[in-house]
Amino acid sequence: LCSAQFASAEIVEVYRWKAFPGQGAELLAAAQEAASIHKAMGASVQINQLDIGSTQNMDYVMRYDDLSSWGRLKDMNATSADWTAFFTRFAEDPPGELVESIFATNTDAATMADDFTDVSAFSVFVWDPVPGGSVALTEGFSAAKLIHENLGARVETYIESFGGTDKMHYVMLFDSWTHMAEVTEALSTDEAWLAFNAATIGATDPTAILVQSFAGSVLANF
Repeated sequence: LCSAQFASAEIVEVYRWKAFPGQGAELLAAAQEAASIHKAMGASVQINQLDIGSTQNMDYVMRYDDLSSWGRLKDMNATSADWTAFFTRFAEDPPGELVESIFATNTDAATMADDFTDVSAFSVFVWDPVPGGSVALTEGFSAAKLIHENLGARVETYIESFGGTDKMHYVMLFDSWTHMAEVTEALSTDEAWLAFNAATIGATDPTAILVQSFAGSVLANF
């Protein structure tokens, strides 16, 4: 599942949904109803609209403080009458289809599940390390995070488990799209970032491959 060093770190489950044509509003309403049920159990839920680099899917994101909380709330969900009633009704005539789901662990044990309520926009970069490249990729993430946070972004990094392989997610969080634009513009002239980026692009033996990138915005927090 995950190594012992991450047992006390934030756990995130992402369920990616694609609305059927003309049923985007219905899918969002269903997600909000589901989130109310999960919130009552004690989970933190975020509903995100994917934008640039995506096919306009919606992410239903469940966050837990640690592995113990994840297990306890999964058991509660399995025996919840409210959840069973909702899901039975939802499954009879779903407004969309589940296209992907992942389980990932935050590499920073200090981050809690409810630390994301002030986020408005985000960008995500998914990297697949080459065999033996995970340590070097982690070091690269740390160096990039220092630069990006010095310029005003917030960065969280995750390692996939269920639903993925050993891919790692570099997540940049912003107060708004305007804030994202300001940080991106600052990066274009930041000497530390230009040097780091040049070294990464020019590496003759890369430690990882960028397999996906996208941006989006937060629709609701529960």
